[in-house]
Amino acid sequence: MLICNPYEIVIQGMTNNNKPFRPSDWAERLCGVLSSFDQGHRLSYHQWVRPILVDNIRCVAVDRKLEQISATAFNFLMDFARDNDLRVLDCKALLEEQQHTQIPLKNAIKQENSTQQTTVTDQPAANTINTALRELTPEEDTTAFPALHRLHINIRGIGQFQELIQIQRAEGYRLLGIFEEGKQNATTICGFRIQTTLIAGKHLNIEDLSSYHQPIDDNHILTILSELKKIAHQEHCTCIHANSSVTTDSNNLHHLYLKHGFTLNSHQFTYQLT
Repeated sequence: MLICNPYEIVIQGMTNNNKPFRPSDWAERLCGVLSSFDQGHRLSYHQWVRPILVDNIRCVAVDRKLEQISATAFNFLMDFARDNDLRVLDCKALLEEQQHTQIPLKNAIKQENSTQQTTVTDQPAANTINTALRELTPEEDTTAFPALHRLHINIRGIGQFQELIQIQRAEGYRLLGIFEEGKQNATTICGFRIQTTLIAGKHLNIEDLSSYHQPIDDNHILTILSELKKIAHQEHCTCIHANSSVTTDSNNLHHLYLKHGFTLNSHQFTYQLT
């Protein structure tokens, strides 16, 4: 049974090639990005963005009011659908399609399983994807959100993300992003700044390094590090530092930095204020 309203847009968990989108909880995850805590300190979905189930296919219903209230959040959702080749329909169109042309889920699953059994030689090589590296302007900050959210899951929404980035930019924070051809959001993001300290002199400090795809593509790492070295030389830095948490290392950044010539030469101690 379809549970959506005439004024909602539906992002369907099916690609334009009629393949079910994975992972299975993608809709809850996407809605969770825009969720917040209510007065009872319980996490609740945004009032205009909610997961729904349409004939056993997971979907996200987006109220059209969201575009007026927060164009940034609305564009993020539409970019997510576009980047992942998901079908976007209004509720009425989806209703009509359900009655006439929708492929049954069991047939779609058969198609997916058949595709997964295709030999590796039939698949396009990963390195054939065209990518571009560029430094993000402040107007492009939201394109970094999907990749950085994997590293900083404590940031619940785009609004909070934008506020934090704006504060950091005022303190010298900069963003490098790798974009895949035809996609709006950056696949891999590096946040850094130029600093001067007594112990290290003028240096480039990598604060964030994350990718929407895991593990991080090694070619992306090489591309970003090469660009950072150029920037460091242009800024007359003496070295490049990198931050990596010892408590959470889901991206295995410790190994990555060591692999690419970084050495562990100091410890950072933290005193948590209450």
